[in-house]
Parts: sequence; structure tokens; C-alpha cells
Amino acid sequence: MLRTLATLTVGLGAYIAFLVAAIYGISFTLGGVLPAPIDVPHTAAPLAFLINIGLIALFGVQHSVMARAGWKRWWTSIIPPALERSLYVLLASALLLALFWLWQPIPTLVWEVSNPLLRASIYGVCLAGWAIVVLATFQIDHFELFGLRQVWRATQNRPPAPPKFRIPFLYQIVRHPLMSGFLIAFWATPVMTIDRLVFALGMSLYILIGLAFEERALRREFGPAYQKYEASVPRLIPFPMKRRSGSSSQHSAIEKGKGSL
Repeated sequence: MLRTLATLTVGLGAYIAFLVAAIYGISFTLGGVLPAPIDVPHTAAPLAFLINIGLIALFGVQHSVMARAGWKRWWTSIIPPALERSLYVLLASALLLALFWLWQPIPTLVWEVSNPLLRASIYGVCLAGWAIVVLATFQIDHFELFGLRQVWRATQNRPPAPPKFRIPFLYQIVRHPLMSGFLIAFWATPVMTIDRLVFALGMSLYILIGLAFEERALRREFGPAYQKYEASVPRLIPFPMKRRSGSSSQHSAIEKGKGSL
């Protein structure tokens, strides 16, 4: 009973940490609607740039290393396998909060949109990006993606569900709508400062690198099935693709609860 309670507590705690980090993430991309809980002193631009790059790199390294199959094999030899995803989410959320809280502003403007209607429209596009992110998580398996389903199955003494092919709506448009939504949210801003540009560029680069590793793992795990899906659906931008011989629009997207992002 105590082990079950501890497992549920970790799973729920990780999910709550994710929700807090997500709220701050949306605030961060909208220009800081929520204040940081600590007062970050002004830092000279060169040092601020290095600190910001370091925060992005720390987040990216954690995400990439802990998503690798070799790490998971080693990690689950130490912790209960049902908690692997929850601890991944917990640490990722903690690092995201650290990034937002410790972020160093560099207020030099890159661009600024002053027209009120256009500004509101751009903020709407940013929120639409976040809406795509949320919808994409539910179109695969939101609760598995953030570790709750694994924890619940463990408390019921049920084995983890195997990954499977599906083709929900957004995954018929692009292979990674979750990442497409993030990119929209990161770049859609009427006020682009140097530090915000560093954030958008750094996170975009991480997404592209992470997707390369994730897709390599998916091809290795699912073989020709994923290759056919890959040949018929674009990665991030919904443009028409020239179908290769043998590909079919009926191949489905992979549930990505255990991918590199």
C-alpha cells in the first residue's frame, strides 16, 4: 500500500510540476504575464547571453540524454520502470522553471509591432500555437506522455501498454504537430528582443536536433512502417509531399510518449 501511494504521489507531483511549468511557459512567450518568483538582477549583455545559452543547453541535454534507450535501460534498473516517465517529466519541468526564473533579459529590440490590431493578432497566433500543443498531446495519449497512465497501470499490477500506430487528425497533417505548435508559440511575438530571439533560436535548434534523434529511433523500432509514414507526411510544415512508390496515406502516426522530446 505504501509503495502504491508513493508511486501515485510521484506521478501526480510530476504532472502538477508540468502544469506549473506550462503556465509559466505560456506566460514567458506572451511577454511575462506572470512575474518570476525571484528577482533576477540586471546582467551585462555578454554574460546574460552566456547564461541564457547555458540554461537552454541544460534543458536540452536533460531531454536528450534521458530519452535515449540506453539511459532508460540503466535508469529503470535503479528505479521502478513505472516511474521512469514521471521522473523525466518532473526533472524537465524543474529545469524549465529554472530557465524561466533565471532567464536574463537583453532588452535590445529586434522588431516591434505597434499597431494594436496586429499585435493582438500575433498574440492570437502565439496562443494558437499553444492550443496545437495541447490538442496534439490529447490526440496521442496525454496521460501516457506525462507519466500518469504508467503510474496508474503499475498500481493495478498491469504491464505497460506497447507503442502502436495511430493516425489522429493532426498527425495526418505533419508528423510532429506538438513541435510545430511549439515553434509557432516561440516565434509569434510582436516584441522580439535579443534575449527572446536567443530563446526562439535555441529552442528551435534543439527541436530540430531532437527530432532527428527521435525519428532515427522510430525508424529503428518500427522499420518500414514508419518509413512509409515518413515518406507521405511532412515533418513540421504542412506542405504537399510527392509520394514515393509504395507509400500510403493510411499509415498512422506513432504514439510518442517515450520519444526524445
